[in-house]
Amino acid sequence: MSGCRASVGFLLIVIYLHTQPAFRHVAAQKSPKNFIDRLKRLDEKFRRFKEETLHRLQGIADNYNLPYNSDSHVQLLTDQYQNISILLTDFQDRTAHDLNTLKYWTKKLQRKTQKLDQKVTALEIALHEQRKLSVKESKKQRSLLFNLTQQLQDHRSWIGSISAHRSELQGGFRGLQDALKKQVDITTRLQGQVNTLLQNNSPSSRVSLSSGESLTSNRTPQEPALRIQTSGLEHSQRSHPARNKVHIKPSKEMRMRNKLPLPRPTQVLARTQNQPQTKPKPEEQIESDVHDLAQVPLRHRIPQQQHIPRKTGTLCNVNSMLHFPSSSTENYVTFKKSFLNGIHEMSVCTWLKVEVDYVGTLLSYATEDNDNKLVLYGRSSKLSSLDFVIGDPAYRELPVDTILDGRWHHFCVIWSSIEGRFWHYTDRRLTSTGSNFQKGYEIPGGGSIILGQEQDSLGGGFDEAEAFVGRMAGFTVWNRMLSPGEVSGIATGKGLPRGAVLSLDDVDQLNGSVHHVSCGCLEQCM
Repeated sequence: MSGCRASVGFLLIVIYLHTQPAFRHVAAQKSPKNFIDRLKRLDEKFRRFKEETLHRLQGIADNYNLPYNSDSHVQLLTDQYQNISILLTDFQDRTAHDLNTLKYWTKKLQRKTQKLDQKVTALEIALHEQRKLSVKESKKQRSLLFNLTQQLQDHRSWIGSISAHRSELQGGFRGLQDALKKQVDITTRLQGQVNTLLQNNSPSSRVSLSSGESLTSNRTPQEPALRIQTSGLEHSQRSHPARNKVHIKPSKEMRMRNKLPLPRPTQVLARTQNQPQTKPKPEEQIESDVHDLAQVPLRHRIPQQQHIPRKTGTLCNVNSMLHFPSSSTENYVTFKKSFLNGIHEMSVCTWLKVEVDYVGTLLSYATEDNDNKLVLYGRSSKLSSLDFVIGDPAYRELPVDTILDGRWHHFCVIWSSIEGRFWHYTDRRLTSTGSNFQKGYEIPGGGSIILGQEQDSLGGGFDEAEAFVGRMAGFTVWNRMLSPGEVSGIATGKGLPRGAVLSLDDVDQLNGSVHHVSCGCLEQCM
């Protein structure tokens, strides 16, 4: 700093010394006026020089002060940097603390979220299971309700038949009572006539009917006991001939008297009154007819209600039966016609008597583009279920374990593409049902229909393990949905509903050892 000032002072001295000789030389050569003008010009130049010098000196000073103040600036910057570092460190610490806190709460929130997810999953599973159970319970309740309805209808029909039978029995009993009253009146009148006749003929031959003594008559001891039938008993005797007979039981005195020959009434009258024998009058004929009736009381057994045996044939809507005797690819049945139009609703019902431990293929309907358009399919490896196929590969499993007892059972399957629902009935009771099964689907017409075998190709591709073995009666197909009442009516033998499009009457060929037996009633299908 001191060296710089010394150089500036030295420069000013040099300038002064350089300008003094010039001033002197000018003043000596020219006049004062010129001297003043030049002095002014020099002063002006000096002033400019001074300004420029000051300007340069200020630049030099600025350049000198720049490194001189840099330390303070550096120190200031250092302090600021330290403050910023402290603040940044504090900020980092706070940020790290906040991050740690955020991580902690994030982990805690994740654990809570996982727990909530587990709870939600468990709730969803429980809700799904509850829905399944509710659906099963609703199905069971509907099935039980349907079964109870059918049982109630059966009970009502039984009560009606019992009431009708009871009314008939009450009517018969009342008619019998009226007939007995009439018979008692006739007996009383005949007793009076006999007493009158005896009193008119002879006092000694008077017989007291009230004391139980027997009257002598023209019949021999070997003649059978008299049976009296009145007009009032004719109807009841025709309906119950064995019950309405009036049996006259001979008294002990009569049995003793029948051992000895007794005189005829005409002989007694001749001995007592010495009168000639005359022809018997109508009253005397009546007396001889009621001889046994006068001496014993009339007895009649009141008929009791008996169980009327059921008729031999009660299920008389089957028409015919197919018998598949063995498991063979040769045993199958074809039809002479097929479905003419597309099917959106259908019902298949038949009577089944399975002779093995599984249900084979009942029905197979195939077209050129698909061999499983409509199949009721079973095989030896599936013992307790039957596949209900509509448009391969869509199918539903039907439980059939209840019909594997070697007895006749009524089997019915109903499907509707409008709702995509199906119903499976066994012995008129709802066995299973479902929804979303080929909704809006149409079974095309013009295919091949076969009973007893499953088609893997159009009209062929049979498998021995898929054959049906047993008896199939009353097989019928409808192109509409049957109501539960119609299904129950078929199962109880009340006739077939309208609208059938296929039955055993349309059978074309029996292949292998299949037999087609005509039997009007199921009890006759042996």
